[in-house]
Amino acid sequence: MTDGPDAIGALDTASPVPSRDRIESALRDRGGNGENGIEGRPAAVLVPFCEVDDELSVLFIRRSMNLKNHPGQMAFPGGAADVEDGNLSATAIRETVEEIGVTESQVEVWGTLDPLLTISDFALSPFTGWLSQTSDLNVSEREVSEVITVPVSALVDGSCDRDETRKYESGYVTRPTYAYNGRVIWGSTGQIVSQLIDCLRQA
Repeated sequence: MTDGPDAIGALDTASPVPSRDRIESALRDRGGNGENGIEGRPAAVLVPFCEVDDELSVLFIRRSMNLKNHPGQMAFPGGAADVEDGNLSATAIRETVEEIGVTESQVEVWGTLDPLLTISDFALSPFTGWLSQTSDLNVSEREVSEVITVPVSALVDGSCDRDETRKYESGYVTRPTYAYNGRVIWGSTGQIVSQLIDCLRQA
């Protein structure tokens, strides 16, 4: 299965890419417990930052083709809430542990992004955070077919941006879409990435 990336050094302070400290500070300012008041099945994802080959990056997964909802699509680790979770932050952590094989102690939650209602009727709360360990991941092959990391620099400089219109039951809709190394990020994940990029550019 896919091995995770290795650790990274400090970024050049002259770089247009915000440092980890600046990003963390900006995202911690967007605190909250993820409760969103949206009508739908409660769910949460983690938008995990990590260090890869001397670059600050964001980790994505490609969902297994065997899954009922959104098979084969690019996503963040996450899923539906369980009663035992207690809160949606715990949901995001539990799902991340289950899907990519890190431990709870290797996941640090920073803050939240704006919630959204997915096409599959999930009231989705995105949490941002940090993964301290991304090598030798024990990925769940049942849920995840691939782990991909995208440099923050590629998100900030706009090189991943795409315009894409897709047909839904309600008609044709243009939504934020991103592409990196042949992987296309769209749908609810694309909407979350759009929010994230706005935060990164302001950090």
